[in-house]
Amino acid sequence: MTDHRTPLSKVRGTGAAREGVHEFITHRVSAIILALVFPVFLYGLMKALPGGYDGLALWVSSPIGAFALLIFITAGLYHGRIGINEVVLDYIHSHGLRTVLLLLNTLVAFGFWLAGVLAILKFWLGG
Repeated sequence: MTDHRTPLSKVRGTGAAREGVHEFITHRVSAIILALVFPVFLYGLMKALPGGYDGLALWVSSPIGAFALLIFITAGLYHGRIGINEVVLDYIHSHGLRTVLLLLNTLVAFGFWLAGVLAILKFWLGG
């Protein structure tokens, strides 16, 4: 039987790990989000630092500061987790060790994200 699909349609959706291009696209999207939010984050940080701790707390408690930090932390940790997952998948050949490292990577990234979100919410809600 003849297959009339193009080479692109034959490989779309199935990579070497049978996961397709999902992680490639999400890695690029998170990089774009980081590139867009980083100037806002940097500007707010530079405006807040001359005021010391009180200036930083005031910036984080503002809606723009809290929102910028939430996006920055979420996109940054997600971007980092995907990158480390790719390194583990490429260079760790033992299935058990690979599974443990991928799980550990996800748990550590989630733990840092949760700590960051709780800290930002504490400032933002005036705790």
